[in-house]
Amino acid sequence: MGLEEMRSISDALLEAQKTGTPRKPLVKLEVQAYGHPAAIAEGDIQWESFAWQRFYQGGEVKDSHGVTIPGDGSLIRIRKDGTNCYVSRVTSPGPLSTYSSWGSSFGGVPAVSKVAIASQGAEVMVVAMDAANLYRRQSSDYGATWGSWTIMSNARPCERGVAIAYKSNGDCMIVHASDINDPTSLYIQKRTGGTWSTGLGQRSGDWEIADLAMYYDGDWNIIALVQEGSYLSVVRMVYGDGYKVTAGTWADDAKIGLGRARVDVAAQVRLRLFEVGWPVGFRRMQPFGPWEPRTASTYWERYHAVLAALAGETLDVSGPYLVKPPTSCARPLLSLARQNQPWLYRLKPGTDFIDYNWNKASFIDTSASRGMALAADPSGGYIWATQPNEVWRAACVGSWSPPTPGSGAGTKITIPVAKIARIAEAMDPEQPSELVVELDNAKGTYNSPGSGSLAVLQRGARVNLHLGYKTTSGDQLSEAARYFIEAMEYKRDPNLSAFIMHCVDAWGLLTRYQFNKPVEWNSGSDDFTCYQLIEKVVQAVGGTLDYKSRSSLITSLYPRLEVGAGESAAGVLKRLLRMVPDVIYFFGLEGFIAYPQSGDTVVYKFRFPQ
Repeated sequence: MGLEEMRSISDALLEAQKTGTPRKPLVKLEVQAYGHPAAIAEGDIQWESFAWQRFYQGGEVKDSHGVTIPGDGSLIRIRKDGTNCYVSRVTSPGPLSTYSSWGSSFGGVPAVSKVAIASQGAEVMVVAMDAANLYRRQSSDYGATWGSWTIMSNARPCERGVAIAYKSNGDCMIVHASDINDPTSLYIQKRTGGTWSTGLGQRSGDWEIADLAMYYDGDWNIIALVQEGSYLSVVRMVYGDGYKVTAGTWADDAKIGLGRARVDVAAQVRLRLFEVGWPVGFRRMQPFGPWEPRTASTYWERYHAVLAALAGETLDVSGPYLVKPPTSCARPLLSLARQNQPWLYRLKPGTDFIDYNWNKASFIDTSASRGMALAADPSGGYIWATQPNEVWRAACVGSWSPPTPGSGAGTKITIPVAKIARIAEAMDPEQPSELVVELDNAKGTYNSPGSGSLAVLQRGARVNLHLGYKTTSGDQLSEAARYFIEAMEYKRDPNLSAFIMHCVDAWGLLTRYQFNKPVEWNSGSDDFTCYQLIEKVVQAVGGTLDYKSRSSLITSLYPRLEVGAGESAAGVLKRLLRMVPDVIYFFGLEGFIAYPQSGDTVVYKFRFPQ
């Protein structure tokens, strides 16, 4: 199938190609300004599963703590130091924000043991305890001001753990455990329609609670760290609210085995990337800089590494903390610290909390003896992890979208034919094709690329290659290919002064583009067909997608695809194309899908004259 199906050429030129009589080839070369999407700096690539950036590190004492982000996006942290509580509120958290300000003691109640915090909309709630009672304190303006401490009636203290969770309608629940009377019981205080429940809400059990975490997602989902003799276990508990479990009843508890959660090594070590370098001795024109070798993980490291350390089986496990990001693309996360190393586990896509299938283990490179508390911003774009003396942030996995398109084609100039000394084209299907153009620079015509009359002559500019012949009906030319300038250089030898442009095609740009974070498509639901995913990948470099023909499979297949941080768009595109019988052609950055058939009409294909 020839490129003529993607574009047309004149009948006179078509006939000139077929004739066996001597012909004089023609060439026309244009350089055209081109606005590409904004590039992603290599330093911005998030190599880890969750590319954690530390915004703050201080000297605060590590003790019981928590974090939440209410509806206005402010970051509110609570910590216990001795018997005092302290609260920090940062209204617009970011890389340059101040996180060391805690204000005066959030006092009134001696914080004897555990503290917890949660929010919904404008309401923020803090829970603490003294030696005999459980207390709550609330804010109705995103934590800007606070009411007084209120004793929770018919409640126990929370020295064995406490957690708060909200429903979207404002209902909330506090679950806690205490040494008083029965260290194996859970106690629930639930607010429905603004009214708190009466009674202890006691659930007697066989677990000796060590700590608690909770979030709401149709049911009240609880993670309990429980002590069994000489080691700790992680137990999943569900208090029903009508989703998976009948409202007001408990599901059977289940231990969570996190020991075989797969470590995404591809996201923690750079992928092995091979890039085509220019011939030895070529000097890249500034500001493009030198080529540098790259090294990265091996295939085995990327796909076969398994977490060996179990999250449980010793007494050195702390936490837990839970967060459910508000967007569908991000799965609930569980944080546990083992031997002071904070690990994060993600609930497997397509499963619910009750299935207790946590995988994709990742860690934060710090020490956290009291665990790392988790919170998600209202947009779902970022996850925050904090402890009293540190603040970290990472982008949610799966929140990638194509970059904003650039301005596209602009003004252009035509290179005089007399200046063209050599044109060499190397074509390779589904691989970067290259065009090398050598121009005569004996008179210094191209000494100042990027300025004056040569303002469009710069890296990223599009090179339009027109080919044809002189015919009896006049000069006949057709635009044969479009490339983009990747590098420029000068070559000087005796009796030779040349200006050389090295150009790449769409595959070259796709190879250079690297996904800056892990991405998952169709992990929990059928969101994008194979055709739509191909279109997304092409858009990564500002391309478009259309089709001349396409299979039924390409629009009915919803592939579940995982993309590692640092993986090239070209690699992802090839993976998608291997799933379907279709092929792709590029003309510049215009991609065309075709579905080859044995009965297709043979088309004469125009090629560069040799």
